[in-house]
Amino acid sequence: MKRASSYRTTVFWWVVAGSILLASGGSAWADFVWTQKADMPTGRWTQTSAVVNDKIYVIGGYPSEGTPGEAALSVVEEYDPAANAWTRKADMPTARCDFNASSAVVDGKIYVIGGTTYPGPVSSAVEEYDPATDTWTRKTDMPTPRWSVGTCVLDGKIYAIGGYPGGWTGLRTVEMYDPVTGTWARKADMPLGVGMLSARVVRGKIYAIGGRPGVHSEPWMQEYDPATDTWTRKADMPIDTSQMGAVVLGDKIVVFGGWEWSMNYPYTTVQMYDPEVGIWTKEADVPFLRAALTAEVVNDRIYAIGGTDTPHPCPALSTVFEFGPLLDFDGDWVVGIEDLVILIDSWGTDDLRCDIAPLLGDGRVDVLDLEALMSSWGQTVDDPTLIAHYRLDEAESHIAADSAGGYDGTLSGEPLWQPEGGQVGGALRFDGLDDYVATPRVLNPADGPFSVFAWVKGGGPGQVILSQEGGATWLCADPVTGCLMTELKGTGRDMRTLCSETVVTDGDWHRIGLVWDGDSRTLYVDDAVAAQDTQSGGAAACSGGLHLGCGSDQAPGTFFAGLIDDVRIYSRAVKP
Repeated sequence: MKRASSYRTTVFWWVVAGSILLASGGSAWADFVWTQKADMPTGRWTQTSAVVNDKIYVIGGYPSEGTPGEAALSVVEEYDPAANAWTRKADMPTARCDFNASSAVVDGKIYVIGGTTYPGPVSSAVEEYDPATDTWTRKTDMPTPRWSVGTCVLDGKIYAIGGYPGGWTGLRTVEMYDPVTGTWARKADMPLGVGMLSARVVRGKIYAIGGRPGVHSEPWMQEYDPATDTWTRKADMPIDTSQMGAVVLGDKIVVFGGWEWSMNYPYTTVQMYDPEVGIWTKEADVPFLRAALTAEVVNDRIYAIGGTDTPHPCPALSTVFEFGPLLDFDGDWVVGIEDLVILIDSWGTDDLRCDIAPLLGDGRVDVLDLEALMSSWGQTVDDPTLIAHYRLDEAESHIAADSAGGYDGTLSGEPLWQPEGGQVGGALRFDGLDDYVATPRVLNPADGPFSVFAWVKGGGPGQVILSQEGGATWLCADPVTGCLMTELKGTGRDMRTLCSETVVTDGDWHRIGLVWDGDSRTLYVDDAVAAQDTQSGGAAACSGGLHLGCGSDQAPGTFFAGLIDDVRIYSRAVKP
């Protein structure tokens, strides 16, 4: 129906990680990461999907707009997350699209409901797919033909909620299908008619989420109780959305992406609803623009599949992202003994870094977390949000290599390599007179959250560890006390430098860090919070390169005298 009207209806990251706040407790998740997986063979949007036996089946959908002969697809492809591999399956008998949330699973069989047969009409078809035999069977048609209907399963019955009959007027219609008898029954209408919604089940109640009554989205949340056949309005979402990803994790509903309508860019927004308290919270954004996608959960990991990332004309995407825990607790790139020691040291506590199972955490580090860690034992961990990593382990060179992003630094003056003298391998010694390392542009602080961590030994009051050319000093020692401080600040009125009360110029090794999450600054010394405050206006824009070991203007007195080792810069807010 998009294609039948004038409404017919980059920013792109490979991966990102973030700390997300739980709706119920206000505490932060441990570090989790969105990782790009094997592409789906067939790029598509407005498709549907379902999970059977830990495999994801992606069904139908629509190709990129402008594709010669564009029409609804019948393609079915199976994704195995364990193998990160795709397999072609038997085509759906009726090619359909416009049904992102219109499939359901009962007793290991997938039921695909409604949609459009573009360039044909709206469909009332119900087709059953059996993954065990790779066969399709036609079932009793839905009484009300509609597209973009929300479906879910409760007590073995399939509920088809809302949708559009042919134009852009959202329906209030609710119909229930019994796969055992093959019959449909009418249920109480939804209070507010919408299409392009999602329907999810938590603790015996059905939640109709978002959607559009016409061509624009609404933030509505409507709860249905099958026991009484009644509807109740619940708290609206912070951001109105439709054709979004929506999943249930730990009795909470996670909604991400979607759009206000298809003439605007999709969202990166993540919103989480806790039915127990009836509250929505906004969480850390996903690292991709996406609407008209499908989302599924397998083994406590979220998968975001296909969809589109622009307004009309919309391209059909084949990308797949997985959201799961980042298991490298000690940051050495390998899941190994040091990570196990950290987990054991946190045993029985609520250490968020190690509370990785189930995905939302359960407030206690225990055997579930141990099992999750051991499932990745020995694997190399790639954190692609590490955008620059200066190990400073060279024996001799005029280049300080960046092992993560290719932003190699150039030595100026005569810094001395200390191959055996670092805290992590080697280190680089600066003389406090004219030694420093200059890098290309690594990031613009105005672009969003970032973090920087480094090991330092020595230095003196007023000396700078890291600054940005033409911009702020990110990490330095207070000119009077030698305590760690930062001059990076928001652009709002009366924003000031942030100074800790922890001396870092005492001649001992210290791991120092600055985390900017977009609203606040946090200084870390030896992985403990040393100072923190909130900011307004966002960080000032700057596109300059970095100076390691001196101020941005290379002023006398700012040059660092001591050792610097293992400098890491992330495009996210890191909790060490």
